[in-house]
Amino acid sequence: MPGGANRRRGASGEALSLTVPVGSVIREVERDGSDAEQEPLADLTEDGMFVVVARGGRGGWGNKRFATPTRQAPKFAQRGASGIHRQLSIELKLIADVGLIGLPNAGKSTLLRAWTAATPKVASYPFTTLEPGLGVVEFDYESFVAADMPGLIEGASSGVGLGHEFLRHIERTRVLVHLLDMTRDDPLLDRQLIDAELAAFGHGLAEKPQLLALNKVDHPDARAHMELLTEGESDLGAPWVAISGLTGEGTRTLARQTLLLLREAIEIERREEKPSVLRPKPQRPRFTVRRDAQGVVIVEGPTPEWLAQTLDLSNEEARQEFFQRLRRMGVGRAVRREGVGLGDLIRIGTVDVRWEP
Repeated sequence: MPGGANRRRGASGEALSLTVPVGSVIREVERDGSDAEQEPLADLTEDGMFVVVARGGRGGWGNKRFATPTRQAPKFAQRGASGIHRQLSIELKLIADVGLIGLPNAGKSTLLRAWTAATPKVASYPFTTLEPGLGVVEFDYESFVAADMPGLIEGASSGVGLGHEFLRHIERTRVLVHLLDMTRDDPLLDRQLIDAELAAFGHGLAEKPQLLALNKVDHPDARAHMELLTEGESDLGAPWVAISGLTGEGTRTLARQTLLLLREAIEIERREEKPSVLRPKPQRPRFTVRRDAQGVVIVEGPTPEWLAQTLDLSNEEARQEFFQRLRRMGVGRAVRREGVGLGDLIRIGTVDVRWEP
């Protein structure tokens, strides 16, 4: 659940639930410790969502449950089955409407300060920001959440620096504001570098709507670069706004343009959202019978495996109960069709047993 650990009582008793932040992605970890290629078990993007990642074992019965008119005091009981054991990784990806991207020292943190009440660290050297910061931008009775993404560098998509740590957070955003430091020698080349890293990382980052913020126009060198740009959006291939995060020049206009772009992105998402279709789950057989490569007959199914695991087959009464229940399920007919006779070995789950018709 998005939000320490709580206990929730279900039909089978008490269950342990772990509260995690909204934006958590849960994956199963392989035996070698890797989870990179695993599809997520859950992607908790909304408050109140929950997922069951490991179920407890099916409970057993006491001896009274097995009493019959001819066996009024059974001398056996049933153990509970083992639960599922899983090793999981929980990865937090920030959820924001707008991601501020750009090279180190492009002015992302300064813009976030100008836009919001957030107080990210600001300094005149690169890599001041080492983790994403969030702020709420309010504009004309509307608002959006902006995330200051730490500076990307060439090779970020292949993990250079903290590339993957930064890029994974951008996946959650709807719109990107790309800050260009107009005091640098070639700001447009800087833009190409970052766009190439987004495309190389994949996950749809290169397709996200982008707004360019031509920053630091309060500086003489930036003014000189601006004069070299022909007015109009077509020259840059994306809408742009000239700003100074330091003085606040143009930041309100940038917020307005960002909000308009965000509205468009949300509307496109709504139009492309596919309606959910409820389909009945296909009925699964109660059990299946097959032979493995060594010729051993294997019975698979939740109930036969539960009985084999939880009944003490060294106890004569329990053993009789076990085979009686299998016969009632139709397992006897199925294994006979595979040529199993009295005393032949069959395997049910992890239990090997000699068949008794």
